[in-house]
Amino acid sequence: MSRQTTLEYDWEFGQEELSLAVHSYASGGGLYIGLLNGKTGEQFSDLTVNLPYFQTEVNEAYMDDFDSKNKLAFIKRHELGEVLPEQGYSGYGSYYKVAFDLDRLEELDPDGMKQYRKTYGLKAPERGSKKKQYGQER
Repeated sequence: MSRQTTLEYDWEFGQEELSLAVHSYASGGGLYIGLLNGKTGEQFSDLTVNLPYFQTEVNEAYMDDFDSKNKLAFIKRHELGEVLPEQGYSGYGSYYKVAFDLDRLEELDPDGMKQYRKTYGLKAPERGSKKKQYGQER
C-alpha cells in the first residue's frame, strides 16, 4: 500500500487533513471518491455520490451535496477537477457534476487509481509527462 498525500479541507468546524480513496461504485461502476482522515484513515465523508441512471464519462462523477460549498472549494483548491454545468438529480437533491483529473487522483491515491484504471482498461500516465512545474516557466 502506497503512502497517501493529505490535503487540507476547510469547513465550519475548522481544518482537517484528509486523504482520498478512489474506487468504483458496485451499482453502475461510476467513479467513487471518499475522504479519509489523514491520521486515522477513518471515513470522513464522501466526495462523490452514486447516480447510476445519469450518464458520466469514466473521469466524471456527481459531487455529494453535504457541505457542497466547501467540497467545491476543496476540488478547486487542490486542482482535482473541473465543475461542469450539468447537474444530476435524485429525490429532492441536486448534485454538481465534476470532471475529475485522473492523473491528479493517481498522485493522491496510486493504489486506488491503479485498480480503477484496470477496471476500465485505462492506461496509466507516462512517467514525467505533463507534470506541472510549480513556480517554473514552461
